[in-house]
Amino acid sequence: MKVLVFDIWGDFGHFKKYYTTASPLTFSVPPPTAIFGMLGAILGLDKEEYLNHINGRTTKIGIQILKPIKKTRMTLNLIDTKNSGSFHLIKNRTQIKTEFLKEPAYRLYVNMEKQELFNRLTNLVQNKESYYTLSLGLANLLANYRYIGLYDAKPIEEATEVHSIVLAENIKELVVEEGKKYSKEKLPLDMNPDREVLSYKDVVMEVQGRSLRGKFLGVYKSGGRENFSFL
Repeated sequence: MKVLVFDIWGDFGHFKKYYTTASPLTFSVPPPTAIFGMLGAILGLDKEEYLNHINGRTTKIGIQILKPIKKTRMTLNLIDTKNSGSFHLIKNRTQIKTEFLKEPAYRLYVNMEKQELFNRLTNLVQNKESYYTLSLGLANLLANYRYIGLYDAKPIEEATEVHSIVLAENIKELVVEEGKKYSKEKLPLDMNPDREVLSYKDVVMEVQGRSLRGKFLGVYKSGGRENFSFL
């Protein structure tokens, strides 16, 4: 199985948790549903159509944390533009306290069922080209990215160490080590073109970007020294 590996990072990120409204909280990592949008932006697929081609049934995603997860809160000044004829007439403003990821950085592992699309994506990432501006969740949170490689991913029968986040259901045993910080979050993994989430699952991560040790299923070896798991 071929896997495209590239890093993505930025100054700030925000991937809204589905159960927060008034004071939006962010996931610690970009959910696969958000990464589908990033891949669509690189490929130049329209926002109304990319989920027809890039989704949880056609695309496999793995995520490794490269920098310790840091979060901060800032207040956004939202304005009401619906009923105002011009910008200077806007009167209604709402301040929303929002949680952001600070200096997030991740390594993404991508495999796509559609070979032609996968080849295009690989070439664009390798040349650091994209059709649309890449962001980390919100349009003004710009992202940078860097090609790492295209590798043959080889399955490991029962891994004892994994460097990416993993599905909770794929953990047979987790060794809790001193100095490491563990977290579990429920991420949306798949979405249809109507923006309806089709699947949520629990994932486990070490939030400082260090490896997990124990016994794991569904783990692969890439061209580097790290082991990773698809979600």
